[in-house]
Amino acid sequence: NNNTKADYYARGSAELATENALTLAKIQHRLRLTKRSERLVLVLVGLPGRGKSFIARKLQNFVTWRGSECRVFNVGKYRRKVAAGDDGEEKGGDCGADFFDSGNEKAAKMRQMAAQLALDDMLYWLDHGDGGGIGESS
Repeated sequence: NNNTKADYYARGSAELATENALTLAKIQHRLRLTKRSERLVLVLVGLPGRGKSFIARKLQNFVTWRGSECRVFNVGKYRRKVAAGDDGEEKGGDCGADFFDSGNEKAAKMRQMAAQLALDDMLYWLDHGDGGGIGESS
């Protein structure tokens, strides 16, 4: 059974590397839609405490070492800024569990605002900077 899994993963990576009419059509479509296609954006999402920020920093260091500029856009930092400025209180941007409650409409709007701010900054960076971006969020 383990050999079957190993074969599947080895075969899968080889299949991804092959070009066919569908992948070429998708690449052409992407090139038509993308103003500057040499840019790269990586988006990391997942449960809290799983290493997204760590991986983002490691990727940033690697890309920078390779000679390209790269910036990390951590939605959590934007979320803390939005939360700290919401009602004028000096909370330091700490968000309790109720902030992530799906029934909390006010918090949902704030989470959406934080994600949009991070996306806007990343798009600005891609248009005016000289590198790629890494977006990461829980």
